[in-house]
Amino acid sequence: MSRSYYDIVVIGGGVAGGEAAIRLSRRNLKTLLISKDPVVYSRMTLSYALIRDVKDVKEYTIYTENDLRREGVEFINDEVVYVDKDRRVIETRKGLKIEYDKAVIATGSSPRKLNVEGADLKNIFSFTSFEDVININNVLPKVSKALVVGAGMIGLLAAGALSSRGVKVVLIDILDRPGMTVFERPLADLMLKRLEMHGIRFVGGTSVEKILGKERVEKVVLENGETIETDIIIFAIGVSPNIPKGLEKLANGPGGSILTDDKFRTSDENIYAIGDCASTIDYITKKYVYRPLGILASYSAKMLSEAIFENKRYEGFLVYQVEETLKTIFIRLGINSFEARGLGLSLGRAKIIMKAPGAGQIENIILYEKDSGRIVGWQSMGLYIGII
Repeated sequence: MSRSYYDIVVIGGGVAGGEAAIRLSRRNLKTLLISKDPVVYSRMTLSYALIRDVKDVKEYTIYTENDLRREGVEFINDEVVYVDKDRRVIETRKGLKIEYDKAVIATGSSPRKLNVEGADLKNIFSFTSFEDVININNVLPKVSKALVVGAGMIGLLAAGALSSRGVKVVLIDILDRPGMTVFERPLADLMLKRLEMHGIRFVGGTSVEKILGKERVEKVVLENGETIETDIIIFAIGVSPNIPKGLEKLANGPGGSILTDDKFRTSDENIYAIGDCASTIDYITKKYVYRPLGILASYSAKMLSEAIFENKRYEGFLVYQVEETLKTIFIRLGINSFEARGLGLSLGRAKIIMKAPGAGQIENIILYEKDSGRIVGWQSMGLYIGII
């Protein structure tokens, strides 16, 4: 096995890993980025790639290998199979052994799957990587009906993209309204109307019991007894953090994430973690949370270098989301009711309706703590007037 040494090794080449590696390299450190993907690209653009039938990641690439090398970052397109944190040695699938002074874990997350009969049939996909999009785009010319399982933000983006391609979509969720893990109920009701306007059928309060078909999926039996014919299934039921082998003891944060402090440090003083594999601190409650959001991963990457070398601490992140689907734009700032329950908050809400020229009615929700009256969140939903 070949062996080498680096001041900093970043494991994971998503937006968080790529940005962190570049900023750390600028401090004249010998920096290595190890990634399973050949380029760094934005996963926040996957729905647009599906809408546009994109078959090449080039359009959505942020950094190529040459870009990284120009920034002083060495790059290896490989997979880490083990991290020996006591000896500070990383082993890769290609047989490399790499020693490090500091390591940054930015391994992201993997889509959750349902363990049901028929889950191994063809034409069943996730929607979290560009590889997923390419696989879906390759079969879509022969698809007329699709079932999307999970009506969170990823499921809504997938359903909207498929509908724009002329596919008849059924969207199901265990909750009784779409987007209830993200939106407040008044906005979830509004999103339900948007789905109906675009011909997307929503079925709430149920999940998949079994999947039927010979080689490919043909039908899905729901727990409510209904059978739905479909050509493809997209599962969008959440993600789980990717924890490299050897670092399992660091994964003691919310949702099985790697617990990090206000300098992104783990319980090992030589290892930091950012992005979808790691916990963060909520700005409002100061509690540890697991929020696999691209924008938070990006912010963490930009702050990491200062945290390590300038001893700068962060006070926590305030959730900020801007999403667009079904000609509807949604903006969220702060805590929502779904998350508040896990944080021990009791929230009230106020609804404000505005009208804007060209955009029609815009619904706003303000969330506040019942005990103190402190505002902890805001959401807005209205017609998107841009052009995709």
